[in-house]
Amino acid sequence: MKTPPADLARRLLDVSEQVLHGDPAPRLEDIAGMVGASRATLYYYFAGRDDLLTYLLTAHAHDGAQAVQASIDPTDPPERRLRAMVTALATYLSQHPGICAGLLSALGSTGRMTDVMAANDRWIAGPLRELLAETKTDTDGAVTVADIANAILGALLLAVLGRSVAGADPTDARFRDQLTDQVLHGVLTRAPANGS
Repeated sequence: MKTPPADLARRLLDVSEQVLHGDPAPRLEDIAGMVGASRATLYYYFAGRDDLLTYLLTAHAHDGAQAVQASIDPTDPPERRLRAMVTALATYLSQHPGICAGLLSALGSTGRMTDVMAANDRWIAGPLRELLAETKTDTDGAVTVADIANAILGALLLAVLGRSVAGADPTDARFRDQLTDQVLHGVLTRAPANGS
């Protein structure tokens, strides 16, 4: 995959919701029409639809990670940073429900989609694991910090996508706040009260 120029990249990101959440899934030719580019142009930068999806999901993982980092005050205690991170992830995903659909479909795909999962792990799941470890989350040995991070991310993806598919507003602040509370309730109540 070659990196598209900034203008084409922006146009692709602007239609990414339609591409990632479209039913039926648009073909590369359809996407070219959406962004005002020729089919040959897209094929120059992307080997096919999976290549383009990899690009879009990786770009959104990066953008989501930047939104999360901007929401966290590094001087806050770990529990407050964890809440800020989960809230920022819920906010970003609720504004981009197509990403939820795209990431969930990527989990079942092979090939280039492993790149998406690696980017997601590097920019989102990895920092979440580190923050969970810093909160001294009690795992009782059977469940690891990685399992808890995956459970948080899975809950956010499915909740936002489910709400979007049902026609409810995933950007409703009350939904986001209650989702954050629900997701973190089990994590933070299992953490030792004294922080040790």
